[in-house]
Amino acid sequence: MRALRQRKPTLFAFLIYAALTLGAFASSVAHADESATQRQLRHRMEALQASGRLTVDGVRITAVRLIAELYPQSTLSSQSGPIPKKVDELLRAITDIRDDGLDPQDYYLDRLKTLREELATHPDVGRQVDLDILLTDALARLAYNAFYGKVDPERIDRNINITQTWTGAKGAARVREFLASKSLYQQIEELKPRRPKYDQFRKALARYRRYEEAGGWGKIPKGKVLSVGRSDPRMPAIRHRLAVTEDLPAQLDNGDKLYDADLEKAVHHFQKRHRLPPGDLGTKTIVAMNVPVKQRVDQIRVNLERARWITQLVEPTQVVVNIAAFEIYFLKDGKRVWQNEAQVGKTYTQTPLFVDEIDYLVLNPTWTVPPGVLKDSVLPAAKKDPRYIEQRGLRVFDSSGKEVPARSVNWKRYTASTLPYTLRQDPGPNNPLGTVKFIFPNRHSVLLHDTPNQLGYDRRLRAMSWGCIHVQDPLELAAWIIDDPKTWSLEAVEAQVNSKKTKTIHLDPPMRVSLYYWTVDVGKDGALQFLPDTYQRDRRVLRALNGPVKIRKTHRRGDE
Repeated sequence: MRALRQRKPTLFAFLIYAALTLGAFASSVAHADESATQRQLRHRMEALQASGRLTVDGVRITAVRLIAELYPQSTLSSQSGPIPKKVDELLRAITDIRDDGLDPQDYYLDRLKTLREELATHPDVGRQVDLDILLTDALARLAYNAFYGKVDPERIDRNINITQTWTGAKGAARVREFLASKSLYQQIEELKPRRPKYDQFRKALARYRRYEEAGGWGKIPKGKVLSVGRSDPRMPAIRHRLAVTEDLPAQLDNGDKLYDADLEKAVHHFQKRHRLPPGDLGTKTIVAMNVPVKQRVDQIRVNLERARWITQLVEPTQVVVNIAAFEIYFLKDGKRVWQNEAQVGKTYTQTPLFVDEIDYLVLNPTWTVPPGVLKDSVLPAAKKDPRYIEQRGLRVFDSSGKEVPARSVNWKRYTASTLPYTLRQDPGPNNPLGTVKFIFPNRHSVLLHDTPNQLGYDRRLRAMSWGCIHVQDPLELAAWIIDDPKTWSLEAVEAQVNSKKTKTIHLDPPMRVSLYYWTVDVGKDGALQFLPDTYQRDRRVLRALNGPVKIRKTHRRGDE
């Protein structure tokens, strides 16, 4: 599979990958004038070379190659011990990483503070070396996770391949520049995604943690559907719940049992933020209100992690699909200039997450039945009724491209893997691809396209395809992507479709397309939105996010 065009990696992204990849170690050479600290470090490095492992206080060190390469020229210590300013900056960065949804204890925060305090009152060369090694490993872990994310997305979900590719070596030399910078804290900050969405998620996390620290909200009992003008004993609890998350002004959290117009406005705002249809206060809204604040905090943390996976890959002009929101939009020079509804894969034919490039699009396309649809739908139907193939408007072709009468085939003889024929449907109103398809070759056989199922867009939850993304008003998107108004204005695109003739339009350069899965987002009004986790992907990310730190051995971007 072709690879995406590479962008030059940042200095620190490059060094982190090279420094953390396990490999051969440089030999440590003793010097006659070495200090006691350096002697201890040398002994540790010799033990590391012999075993390939390094532990401190029972903790297995992650960045063993980095430490071996840095010794003895540039670590966080001088001959008299750790450099206070650098250590202070690192501890501050570790403490503040909580604001990014990561756990400071993954970077030894309490252990480092305790060890540092211990050395302040009871100096010890061996413990000083322990501190230096832990500080260096903490720096490596922190920088790595700030840039790549803690979780390896491909390890937890086979439907994801969006990780970034950096290659190279000589990471220790890069780290020396890192350590020599004026502000170690600022260098770590600059490794984090520099995107508005990431900053919005960080602010949301801080806000929901404040709600959590203040006690969150209680559980509201289920009951009858409520409408304006009715009174109900649950109203005081509902008012308080909405006031906590600032959907209702605090002064209206007054214990009133009446469902009045002000409360209705707050309920509609809450429903909009949770992608619920506006209306009376019913069971779905109560269920959303009863999601614990801790679960919402974790949901934001999960999406901060997803942002670390991909925001380094964001291009100013691209097509973006948010699978969880069932929406698609087009960014031009960083601005959202077009947006519409989308239909995505069913829960058992999930749309994958990846980044690729659209090479071309086809107006009035033919449809070749893909393997999955052939196996699960078309072939079983043909075995039950041989007339199904013709009724569906499918044509049958043998391996030489010669058309074969559908009724001449004994469909019961074959499985999807042994069928020696290709099934194809001509352009037309019943063609599953509709009026246009957008092609970005990938191992998932996923594409963007139109659909004859226009009624599907009226549904709130639109997980209904075989894995591809169905686009509402796709000809508008086509005109934006082609970006040639003189030749291919929207009117020209529509005229080509109306001609009933198939037309392939190649893109030069290709157009970036990104398939993401945000279960938290920020609306045009700035309000935080919680989306349904249709594919139940959040829990896997959260489990790994709360688990031990694991350094990936390889990194790639796009398909291999």
